[in-house]
Order: sequence, then C-alpha cells, then structure tokens
Amino acid sequence: MLITEVLKPRTWHETLAEAAGDKNLHLEHLEDLVLNNGYDGAISALNYVNALRGMLYTGGQAQSKITVKWDGAPAIFCGIDPVDSKFFVGTKAVFGKTEQKAAKTNAEIDNWYPGEGLNKKLKLALEHLSKIGIQNVLQGDMMFTDDSIEEKEINGEAHLTFTPNTITYAVPKDSDIGRKIARAKIGIVFHTTYKGETLTDLSAEFGASVGGFQESMDVWFDDAYYKDVGGKATLTKKENDVILQGINQSKKTLGKVDKERFNTFLTQPDLAEWVKPFINKKITAGQSIGEPIQFVKDFVNYFKERMNKEIDNLKSGPDSPAAKKRIERDIKLEQFVDDNLNNLLGVMAVYKQLIQLKLKLLKKLELIEQNVGTFLKTDKGYKVTNPEGFVAFGIEGGAVKLNDRLEFNQANFNMAKNWSK
Repeated sequence: MLITEVLKPRTWHETLAEAAGDKNLHLEHLEDLVLNNGYDGAISALNYVNALRGMLYTGGQAQSKITVKWDGAPAIFCGIDPVDSKFFVGTKAVFGKTEQKAAKTNAEIDNWYPGEGLNKKLKLALEHLSKIGIQNVLQGDMMFTDDSIEEKEINGEAHLTFTPNTITYAVPKDSDIGRKIARAKIGIVFHTTYKGETLTDLSAEFGASVGGFQESMDVWFDDAYYKDVGGKATLTKKENDVILQGINQSKKTLGKVDKERFNTFLTQPDLAEWVKPFINKKITAGQSIGEPIQFVKDFVNYFKERMNKEIDNLKSGPDSPAAKKRIERDIKLEQFVDDNLNNLLGVMAVYKQLIQLKLKLLKKLELIEQNVGTFLKTDKGYKVTNPEGFVAFGIEGGAVKLNDRLEFNQANFNMAKNWSK
C-alpha cells in the first residue's frame, strides 16, 4: 500500500476509529505507535495527525472526539453492576479474572482495599457518587476530597486549589464553580464508559457523558470532553500548511526506508524492550530526543551500562555463565546497530518528526479556555502550566495520548505520589 493512499482524506470517524482492546486501556503517546508497531504504527500516527489537523482547520466540527487529560488520582471505577443492579466502586481490580473487587459496602472496601489513603477515598466515592444517578459503568479520575482543598492567593485573588497528582488545579473562590467545589465532599472527572452483561466481559469506550446526571451538592463532577468555549483553537491557513508540510516530510522519510527494513528494529528484542525506558530516562533528565544519530549512540551506551550494572550485581560473579550471557547480549546489540544503522536512523527521524507535529497541534489545542486553572507548584510559588494533555479517540474506542512529555512527564516522574497509600 502506498503512503499516499494511506493518508488520503478521510472522515474524522474513519481515521480515529480503532477497535478497543480489553478493559486495561493503556494510552500510548502518539509517537510511540512507531516503537510498538513499526511502519504500520508510523502510518497510524500520521493518520491521527492528519485527522487532528483537518478537525482544527475546519473549526473543530468533531470536538467531542478529543478529551482533555485531567491529572487526577486515583482512578475510580464505579456504577451499576449489570448482574445485580447494585452500585459499586473500586479500582481496576473490579475486572479481576478470579475475583471482581467491585465494592458495594464499606466492609468490602476494608477487605479489598485496606490501604489508608485509598480506603478513605473509596468510601467517600461509595457514599456520594451513588447520589448522582449513574446508570452504567464509568471510569474517572478523582480530583479532590473536601479535606484536600486548600485556599491560596494567586495573582492577588483567593483561589481554591487541589493537587491530586502532579498538576495543581485552581478556581477563583468567589466564582460559581468555586462555590460548588467548596460545598462538595468529592470531585471527579469521568472519561471512559464500559458496556457489557457482566463485569468480566465489559468493553471500554473512550468518552463519558455526564449530561443526564443528577446534581448533588456533595459531588462536583464533569466529563473530560474538549470544550473550546472561546473558539481560539482553530488553525490558520498558514499553520495548516506548516503541518501539512511536516506530514509530507514524514512521508518522504518513510519512503526512503521500505516497510521490511523499517521494521527491522522490532526483531531485536533488547532494542524493542529498552528503548522506551531510555526515552523516559532522557525526559526525566529534561532532555529532548535530539538528533537521530546521537540518540542511537546514546542508547547503545545506555544499554551497555545496564548490562554492566546487572553483571556487577550478579552473585555468581563477573566470570559466570550469567555474566557472559549479558556480555553477549551487549555485543549482539552493538553489531545489530552497526548492521542496521540507516534503518534505525530512519525510524528515529520519523519518531522525532511525529513529536514536532504533535507539539504544533498541542500549541493550538492548549489555547482552550477552561474554568479550572492549571499550575505546577514550585519553590517560588505557582507556575502556570498547560493541561496534562489530550486524548484523541474514535467511535470504536481507539485512542492516543497527546502531551508535551518534557513539560509534564518530567514533573510527574519527579513527584512523590501519596494517594495510593
């Protein structure tokens, strides 16, 4: 199949409609589709970019197919058990294969979720989320409980703030939403809907509507759908042309490496296994991907260091068969890189180009006007930041994550998480 055929104009639904997997929905970064699926992943990622470009250029006719990624924690699963019609709450353990930990009483929460912090949050969720008339099964991110809200002065104005994970959210204390949050016992943003006859066979659909929920002064709730109230997130012709040019450049890069050679890296298990941890290590250190040639060299050195560290920690010593096996792995990887350098450079060139295209789209998406401000807490006070990111998804459940990994993930990796204790 020709690249030009794959990237022919298609509707938003056609482009983003991908079958949902199982209930363990894991959002991949747009660019990581390349690392997961090679050439086909690159094509899929470019199709996402092209669809988003088209949506933003035409004024966002399908804005409901993008959600804002709220940085809440923990993830809460709740709703009506399709078997006995009773309300339950829990974590992803509600989908356990041998035991479905869908708690319908405080006693069950104590039994299945004894950790102090999580235990308290789930009990509040059980008590209060049952009041808003949920009729199906939903997943959401808990944003606050009433004892986690703090009053802070930001830019000379009193705000109510809450920091469920990494990002601090703030609303003016005297605003309508501020008064609702001040009264609430719990706050949650829903983003995923589940359907099925039993908990074990539920299938997930990205997106959750709260339009039919009953108001309760004890619960502040919202859905995660992208809402550009001010209409600012529309691409100009110049911006649209720049993104189209970037897509075409990626197509040219793909065209220089045929599918079989592009996918060569998928056949080297150590490369496939360790490249993502290496990228995360760079992001944690505040480093970008950089030039492809330097990235490949740095990865080889990183892998060598990992193998040497494993050898040093072996109880059997550096001359043991286990140590020799790791040395052989290191040699094989270096030889593989030498033999396939041009192919790997092509892969990383496309990977980097996808990041650049994603950041251009994010620059426009982040112009949305929100009722809740987003900040990062620093030693010098609060620094304005963008939302954690966005999720682009289709009518059949497929989705990718869009965020500035250097901005958000670096902070996320470096902050302690206390909500699960």
